[in-house]
Amino acid sequence: MICIRASAVAPVAGKVTNNLTMTLRFSSLTLRALLPPVRAGAGFLSALLFLVSISCAHFAGAAQDRRKLVIGYSAMQASVAPLWVAQEQGFFSKYGIDPELIFVRTTSVHMAGLLSGQIDLSFGGGSGVLPVASSGVDLRFVASFASRLTHMLLAKPEIQKPRDLSNKRVGVVSIGGTQWITTKLGLESLGIDEQRDHIRLLAIGDQSVLRGALEGGNIEAAFFNGALAEELRSKGFRVLTDLYGANIKTLSSGVIVRKVSLQKNPELMTNVLQALIEGLAFVKSPLHKTAVVKTLMERLKIGDPAVAEQGYRYLQRDLDVTLYPPLEGLQNLQRFMKPYNPRIGEVRAADLIDDGPIKSLTESGFVDRIFNTYKVSR
Repeated sequence: MICIRASAVAPVAGKVTNNLTMTLRFSSLTLRALLPPVRAGAGFLSALLFLVSISCAHFAGAAQDRRKLVIGYSAMQASVAPLWVAQEQGFFSKYGIDPELIFVRTTSVHMAGLLSGQIDLSFGGGSGVLPVASSGVDLRFVASFASRLTHMLLAKPEIQKPRDLSNKRVGVVSIGGTQWITTKLGLESLGIDEQRDHIRLLAIGDQSVLRGALEGGNIEAAFFNGALAEELRSKGFRVLTDLYGANIKTLSSGVIVRKVSLQKNPELMTNVLQALIEGLAFVKSPLHKTAVVKTLMERLKIGDPAVAEQGYRYLQRDLDVTLYPPLEGLQNLQRFMKPYNPRIGEVRAADLIDDGPIKSLTESGFVDRIFNTYKVSR
């Protein structure tokens, strides 16, 4: 047990939490598996203090004896809209849940929070799950809201075609993350070889930071989701490819929980999925376009309503209503990650998927009933 008084400031559900006293429990497995070898410098301490501040808020809510859940996510992109909308429209409350949404930029810290119990479940992709699974920790994907690559490759105007990326800098969110794998899969689909064509992949930060790097000339290209891609296109940047047409399977926006949590409280997981499925139906419904566009503008800091509306149209295309986590998508992630961590290649990807909760909700008629209510076709 580690007792820490944290004076760091961290974002918690749109607010800040500081000067909190907290008892934080970490297992040695959690730290070894998830936090990369680093010196005890400012970066490590910031990550640790950030995780502590999440823990403080979590236990404060738990003391009120409510069905409070801390839900983490690491991607600042439009595909997170079902999660945001489920909170904003009160769907979590409708199904008996008091949610606290936490944006964690770093995948390793996000996964550490999930495994230590400070984050109850994750809305994220497979790139964070596979390294943990290779260390023997049981995580499960129970739903998927985006199961194919939908990013667009945006480049500086003078770059005319994908082959012009030779000897250029391509930005990624982080090395080893879901968007990094999207970039490698995307380049592969274009016949571009990172080594042969001397392409430098630079870890920049989340999509909003990537946008700034492209606009500032620090990189020549990067893959973006619809809303941000459309904003950059409107500013004169060139779209080199849209990966949606390539139909490349992935697992980038799913619900991830610890196996033990799923077994201990399956009813709670059902309630979470009900809220998120209704959030998805709301986002997909033409009846609620205005509200969804507003959410995209606020969350992604888009200033132009016309750009946000174009992003909304891409979102309708990109979100997946089948809900079942695709095994092929997880295997695609595994293929690119195992050269960097051979133990990932030993993971049986099928064991990381539990579609039981989605199957039960489908067979009960809940899924069809919700989509019919919102006039969404499947």
